[in-house]
Amino acid sequence: MRSPGIAVNRAKPFLVNENPNYRFAELSKIPETQLVMLAPIRHWQRLAEYITAYESVTLAGRFGADPGDYEWEWLPDPEAVRWWRRNTEGLESLFGMVVGVRRGEVVELYGMVDVDENSPFWPEVIPEEAANAMPLQAKVIAREKRRPEKDTLADLYREYFRSKGMLTSDNPGEPATRRGTIREVERFQSALKSLFERASRASLPSEMDRRPR
Repeated sequence: MRSPGIAVNRAKPFLVNENPNYRFAELSKIPETQLVMLAPIRHWQRLAEYITAYESVTLAGRFGADPGDYEWEWLPDPEAVRWWRRNTEGLESLFGMVVGVRRGEVVELYGMVDVDENSPFWPEVIPEEAANAMPLQAKVIAREKRRPEKDTLADLYREYFRSKGMLTSDNPGEPATRRGTIREVERFQSALKSLFERASRASLPSEMDRRPR
């Protein structure tokens, strides 16, 4: 329980936007947005086929994949892309999502980072000093309350993000989720840009089928 009179340092809302002079029409309708981007419609239209053929998370199979391989998912309705970011062991977990809204020759992208507590990336934004102290704190509390250390440490992580106002889902009996930090959103932005670049250079299966034999 928090002591009365102590101010909670809540995370401040932010928006990563490299097109500040453009009016993103859907922004007020998607208040959880952390990232807005513009992309040529021709690049966006390639993603569905490109991801399915070359980088879909479903291609990794039971053998896993290296970080950077097979990390994407295309959603058709509404049109959206999910990033299943991989850790160093090759295990993927949902990290970010961006929805596309077509506007003539461009597509407006509305994105966010949302990480659940089963993800290996859940605690990595906790400052090092606090993160290093939590395992020992969990051990002491677990011994006093006769609870598993793993569960106690999970409670400490959750309470940290709760105190910072970072939780987007915090229901008893369900995995909690937190919003991304600005650095994580910038990482997502960079990953999307790289995805567009790779898709623009690749030969899609439908294009190869049309080549003269």
